[in-house]
Amino acid sequence: MEAFSVEESVLEGDKEIKELFELVQGNAVKLEAYDMERAIFSKVMKIGFAAMKCYFAKKGTGDEGIKLKLEDGTVLKRESGLRGRDYFSVFGKLKVPRTCYRTEGQSGIMPLDTRANLPERCYSYLLQEWMDILSIRDTFGEAQISLEKLLGLKVRQSRLEVVNRESSVHYDEFYQGKEIPSSDSEGEIQVMSYDGKGVPVIKREAAKLQARCGKGEKRQKKKEAMVGISYTVNRKERTAEEVAENLIYPERAKEKREKEGSKTLPTERAQNIRRLASLERSKKEVVEEIVSDAQRRDPEHKRPWVVLMDGALHLWALIAKVLRGVDYVGILDIIHVVEYLWDVANALHGEKNPQGQQWVYDHLGSILQGKVGRVIGGLKQTISKQKLKKSQRKALEDAIRYFDNHRKWMQYDAYLQAGYPIGTGVVESSCGHTVKDRMEGTGRRWSVEGAESTLLLRSVYTSNDWDAFWLLHMSKERDRLYNQTLKILKSPSNRELPLAEEHLIQCEKKAA
Repeated sequence: MEAFSVEESVLEGDKEIKELFELVQGNAVKLEAYDMERAIFSKVMKIGFAAMKCYFAKKGTGDEGIKLKLEDGTVLKRESGLRGRDYFSVFGKLKVPRTCYRTEGQSGIMPLDTRANLPERCYSYLLQEWMDILSIRDTFGEAQISLEKLLGLKVRQSRLEVVNRESSVHYDEFYQGKEIPSSDSEGEIQVMSYDGKGVPVIKREAAKLQARCGKGEKRQKKKEAMVGISYTVNRKERTAEEVAENLIYPERAKEKREKEGSKTLPTERAQNIRRLASLERSKKEVVEEIVSDAQRRDPEHKRPWVVLMDGALHLWALIAKVLRGVDYVGILDIIHVVEYLWDVANALHGEKNPQGQQWVYDHLGSILQGKVGRVIGGLKQTISKQKLKKSQRKALEDAIRYFDNHRKWMQYDAYLQAGYPIGTGVVESSCGHTVKDRMEGTGRRWSVEGAESTLLLRSVYTSNDWDAFWLLHMSKERDRLYNQTLKILKSPSNRELPLAEEHLIQCEKKAA
């Protein structure tokens, strides 16, 4: 096998560039913009392919002389011929010639692999990154089609799945060393929130969830993914009346705002949201990971800590255990409270009844004013003094039980006065776009291992940490693959990406 030639690669690229502009000039009149753009892109891909050949030609074959000495004194001799390696770039596949050093009883060493930081698999890191981004946003099958449609690359679906699983292995290392957000980008309150979202699993996984079903029960087909988030938000004081009106009479509240000159409901945005969705990790592990994130961001607890959740009592018990000795405020999601009030109102007054709507507004106002006990007492009186149908009694009893069980987390008068958030919208939206949007859909069934890698990568992606994560992933892979060779070759272990980016910036300025 022969080494690539810089001159030949440049000539090949020049030829493609010349043909590109000949194509444009010769066909501009007769071709529509769509057809021209496709033809241009095809030529650009060929130019990129020639440029990659030029890169490897300039990089060399990794020839370090006639011999290579290992740290233990072993001497490897240079083989006479060059060894080829498939390199599947975003511009297409090429076979890269490399010098090999070896001796009997020792694995061969190809210095070029280390110098260029080539990945273990034939797919380039850029192609792997694009494979991952496509496959965590859509199905593996759709990602395969997208690659072929956009770049003309044929990558088997199974390879997308394998790369996806391998990319997620550095999730924990990334977040253990991730730089914490700057203090000026953080809000005044440290918030943690948790919820669960079902993931449809394949038959063998579903069988583990529920071995036997009772009479009338359907076999479980989903395994719950635990979702945790950590973020900060600024205080926002509201009155009980404002909150109740926005939730029960939103149109009336909108009219009031417009009269006051405000068209939109003022909100405080969540800052620096860290998301974690996991199918394999226990609930305790997810809770601890999110608490750890909050601790790193606010080690001295200068901000008030708030935990926002729905009514899952086992999660509240777990939170109390993990945060034992920590000063925090637990808050029950107000939307779940409203849902129980609506259930009672619909049972007593019928659905879409103005009286029922007013009933919910009045009772929600009382709860937001800190009068939970009075509301519970009123519901109990309704049961004892009125003749109720079975369905009506059940709705009232369910609400009483729910409010009684969660009363300690329903001190909304204090929460509103302190400007704390009282809704779990951030974690619920995370369940949607981190879990549901990718994991659910017609025909989608997951193994736990496959789902876990996709959930972890989506957690990174939806936390806006992808670029930093991918740089760390490549760095860790370089250490894993070439740690010993780096010492032998005395190669720098740091990537020179900033220098490359600076060069590109200078080229763009000259072109402008």
